[in-house]
Amino acid sequence: MTRPVSVGKNLTAGVEAIVYTVPQGYCAVWNLLYAHNATGTNKSLTVDWYDVSADTHVTILDQYSFTSKTYFQFSGNGSGVVMEEGDQVHMTSESGSSFGVVCTFELFKKEGI
Repeated sequence: MTRPVSVGKNLTAGVEAIVYTVPQGYCAVWNLLYAHNATGTNKSLTVDWYDVSADTHVTILDQYSFTSKTYFQFSGNGSGVVMEEGDQVHMTSESGSSFGVVCTFELFKKEGI
């Protein structure tokens, strides 16, 4: 059984946020990210996937610079980042910034694994 899930968050500037955690009993494919810099100046965003089984942060975007009022789209186009239960998406926006983000995941119920 699969089902799509979207989550949205307005990030607190300069603070690492856990945007999503894969629920117990599921795996997920992270296939879409929209990030928008609503700030009036250039600001950066860091995005990473926390792989709980390896206790490792994998960088997706590292202080990626956005010009004022622009957005970024990451789209799996039929693929994406495969995440296991407990894995997380973390994001940190630059101090003084105003970022909104939306992530979409396809959840798969783990059965017999």
